[in-house]
Amino acid sequence: MAIINFPTESAGGWAEALGSLRKRGVKRLGLVVADGLSGLETATARVFPGAPFQKCVVHLERNVLSRIKPADKKAVGEDLREVFVTDKKDDSPDKGWKRWEDFVDTWKNATPSLKNYLDKSNYFAHFTYLNYHHKTRSMIYSTNWIERLNRDYKRTLRMRGVMPDSDSLIFLLGKVSMTRTAYDRRVPKLDYEQKRFIWIENDT
Repeated sequence: MAIINFPTESAGGWAEALGSLRKRGVKRLGLVVADGLSGLETATARVFPGAPFQKCVVHLERNVLSRIKPADKKAVGEDLREVFVTDKKDDSPDKGWKRWEDFVDTWKNATPSLKNYLDKSNYFAHFTYLNYHHKTRSMIYSTNWIERLNRDYKRTLRMRGVMPDSDSLIFLLGKVSMTRTAYDRRVPKLDYEQKRFIWIENDT
């Protein structure tokens, strides 16, 4: 784990953070789950070659829905849920991508800009989660967990106001991440994935 203070988020900053983890002894990453920050996938591959990369499905769904006419949003939302299913045992990224192509084909006349989402080099990584055990997919196909932690950070900082320096800020955020009761519980059922995760639970 690392808490690093960068004034603005960038792929270069993330490359530096990942490099720091490697220097501290991290040898491999079982999975990277990230939003759509440009260049982050390339930066990850440079520091940890071969690390699986999952782009956040929730971010993609929000981006798509922001382009849809209000009258169509309910129907589009229902179709998106059929694209990004998590519980099909025999599912795969290729099958997910085929559902995505069918979805775009269905709605491209009503929303022509959806055709831009067929760039496989940019959007296929949204289906990496389908390589994993079906009982873990709902926990790894989005950045919801880290966003919840970020909300805790923001809430704490609003209460504290001004901090004396960057070191005190990082210390405070570290304290938040270690003491929030929401993170005391074990990650549920992640040990279903034995092929790609090396998962050891600590009872202490």
